Amino acid sequence: MAEAFFARQLSTEEIEKRIQGFPSWLEIDLDAITHNLEEVKNRVKVEVIPCVKTNAYGHGLAPIVAHMMKRGVKQFLVAKLWEAEQIRDAGLECEVVSMDPLFSDENFDAVVARNITHTVYQKGTADRLNSAAERIGKKAKVWVKVDTGLGRVGIRWSEAVELVQYISSLPLLELTGLFSTMAEDAELDKIQVDRMVGVSDELDRLGINYGVRSMASGNAVFHRPFIFLDAVRPGIMLYGFYPDPEDRESSLDLRQAIAFKARVEQVKWVDTGESLTYSRRFIAPKRMKVGTVHIGYSDGYPRGMTKKGLVKVDGKVKPVLGTVSVNHFLVDLDGTDIDVGGVVEVIGRDGENNAHKVAELAGIMTYSLMVGLHPLLPRVYFEKGRPIALSEPQLVER
Repeated sequence: MAEAFFARQLSTEEIEKRIQGFPSWLEIDLDAITHNLEEVKNRVKVEVIPCVKTNAYGHGLAPIVAHMMKRGVKQFLVAKLWEAEQIRDAGLECEVVSMDPLFSDENFDAVVARNITHTVYQKGTADRLNSAAERIGKKAKVWVKVDTGLGRVGIRWSEAVELVQYISSLPLLELTGLFSTMAEDAELDKIQVDRMVGVSDELDRLGINYGVRSMASGNAVFHRPFIFLDAVRPGIMLYGFYPDPEDRESSLDLRQAIAFKARVEQVKWVDTGESLTYSRRFIAPKRMKVGTVHIGYSDGYPRGMTKKGLVKVDGKVKPVLGTVSVNHFLVDLDGTDIDVGGVVEVIGRDGENNAHKVAELAGIMTYSLMVGLHPLLPRVYFEKGRPIALSEPQLVER
């Protein structure tokens, strides 16, 4: 299935030709993702169930899932039903666990018909899912979300055994997992794990099969091995990000997979004292060469880079001039030979404009930077240095 996904892609030559026409695009290094996945596997020694919500943290959902499937991943976690359906639409028949609440019979039917594992923490949801399974004529898989102390969503741990017993009594539901989300507090984390183990121990005593137990997301992978249990659910770390400074002390070697590139649309000379961008936020201190780049904060380049952003041009680090607006920013091109159509590396994989440093300069989390990348930007996927896949969803809008 994953191999078939990549076999349907344009050839390397065709992808390279299409890139020549892109005003802006993202490049994703699949070898970096392979490396990060192996780092996690070697650390945890249990099943890895990647969280690929929010368009795989901006990296493009279907190609990332297909690539990880080729590396042995069997199950994935998503936040929205449409994400699970997008995986199915791509022809990928992995296990997909959706955390989206359902409200219509049509959605319940879709979950069952498309073999999507649904999250349950209320009896009413279990009843409706069982009814959908009767209509469709097949069993429905479920994971039970247990609230062990975060207080956000899930069946309270003290009531979880009763809910699981009820689900087990419904003929067309198959329980394949129990999971919870950590508060990421040193004292409470230990209590949460004890509560989950208490639930699973009682279910073992009752002879009820609950599948895998999963509590660990990226924070636990970095810092708390006692939370690993049967499966871990890493997210943004698989794309090369250390969410917090202390995560770098964990000895995990992560490699950033993504780079953001754009072409210069106009090159001009401005004179000393000329003002540029909204509110005259930049005044030229000398006669200088300036380029306009046709991306802005609507594309995911943060507004917070106004007057302080750094990009790479011809291998040189150059400042963003003045305001980052909805669709544009200006860059200092002095000392470069770049002309219209030349490539600017807006977010690099290393150096002064890597994603961590861009997020820090903008005053935002790396999570916010990644999920803020516009989903309609073309994404080009590289393996061993050559493009092997292209996601160009804006074509759907034409």
